[in-house]
This record gives sequence, structure tokens and C-alpha cells, in this order.
Amino acid sequence: MKIALYSRADHSGLPRLTSELSQRGFCYRLNPGSPEGYDVALSFGGDGTFLGAVRQMGAQPLPILGINSGRLGFMAAVGQDEIGEALDQLCSGSYTVEERTLLQVCGGVEGLAVNEFAVQKEGTSMISVEIGIDGEPVATYWADGVIVSTSTGSTAYSMSVGGAILAPGCRSLILSPIAPHNLNIRPLVIPDTSRVRLRVATRSGGHAIATVDNRESSVADGTSFELTRAAQPLRVIRPAGHSFYKTLRNKLLWGVDARNNA
Repeated sequence: MKIALYSRADHSGLPRLTSELSQRGFCYRLNPGSPEGYDVALSFGGDGTFLGAVRQMGAQPLPILGINSGRLGFMAAVGQDEIGEALDQLCSGSYTVEERTLLQVCGGVEGLAVNEFAVQKEGTSMISVEIGIDGEPVATYWADGVIVSTSTGSTAYSMSVGGAILAPGCRSLILSPIAPHNLNIRPLVIPDTSRVRLRVATRSGGHAIATVDNRESSVADGTSFELTRAAQPLRVIRPAGHSFYKTLRNKLLWGVDARNNA
């Protein structure tokens, strides 16, 4: 099995990981320019490393296993203490592959989003964002911005502004306003087959900030964007014994009674 390994070259834990790979007979290359010729990808770092790996692979990403050496780590959910076990399961085929929606962004900025596309204010003045879905006008958000999140990104920026948490198997997108001025606006969950159009208006002809995952661009007043489901899904390797709900319990401390520490 040939592995495309994505990590910082100076990562202190990289020698241990490459040793574990070599012991099991894996062929690997660090940060290859193209995923062609490889069987799976392995991300070693935090969720930012995972996002960067998917971006480097492009429109047809390999099945990817994320090993977390960062902080929270929802996508890179395998801990460093589980490296050996996870690689053994990779050898034996004791894992499942989850298919997740990738978001294709066109218009003012271009690219593929694993987590979300967001447009938000630059400076102190709020912006307005006109939302259309499948050719039908839906709403205008007067707010600090709007996030359009995949189910994978539901535990990222969208969650921090009150968006719903979606299990990875949900084929949905979440439209979440950021600090909306019109308080009757709420997050909206729609099918991922929807075609979403956004048009941003700023005060005094200024600029707004558009982000595709962790990539940021300045965009002009009146810029429009179109979001659709990408042709190819993201395929995430989940070793045996790991589940989305286990990750939620561990990362968000669900089930922990904080009163015991009071």
C-alpha cells in the first residue's frame, strides 16, 4: 500500500510515525505534489493539516486518515497514542470509509471546501447577504456574515455561531448567520443537492471577506458566489472502534458532569 503522507516536515512526532509506517512495510512519501499513484492519504497534525491535505489532492482526493497532534481535532480524530493500532487496522482492512460532501465554490472566489464557505464583514460595519436557493430568493441577512457549512463543517465555525451539529452521513448544508441584525433569522438546513447563490452588499462600497475553509480573500461590494456539491465526495477513513458520536463525547465532553468539579 502506497501512502501520501501530509504533515509539516519539521513536526516533532514525524520520526515516530514514519518509523511505524516502515515497520509495517508501508511505502510513503511526504507531501507529494500529486496524489496520483497512491492508495490512501494520511494527515498528521491538526484539522488545518487535514484541510491542507485535501486541498493539495484537488478534485479527486484519496481516502484519508487523520491522526491528530493538534488541539480539538474533529476531522483528525485518531490520537497519537493510537497510531500503531490505526496503522494495523489499515493493513488488515479493519476500517470503514465515509463519503462526505465537498462544496464547490464559484464566483468571487473559487475552490473546494471541506468545512465551509463564509462571507463576513471587513471592519466594524455589518453587511447584507442576499440568499437564493435553486433559483428562488429566500432571504437577505443583515449580519456580520453568513456561513454555508457541510455536515463535516457542522462542528467547526458553524457550531460556534449556533448552527446544528450534523452526523457525517447527513447529505445537507447549513446556512448560519453570524450575529444577525434581524433576529427572526435562524440557521437553515437544506439538501446538499441545492444550488446556493449569495450576493454581498457592503456599506459605502467597501469590501468583505470571503473564506473557503481556512483560505481568505477580500471581495468587492456586489460580489456574487454560487455553491454546489462537488462531483467527487471526500472519503474519510474511520478505523474500527471510532465513531462520530464517540468523537463528540470525547471532544465536547458530553456526559461529563461539571458539577463534580464545582
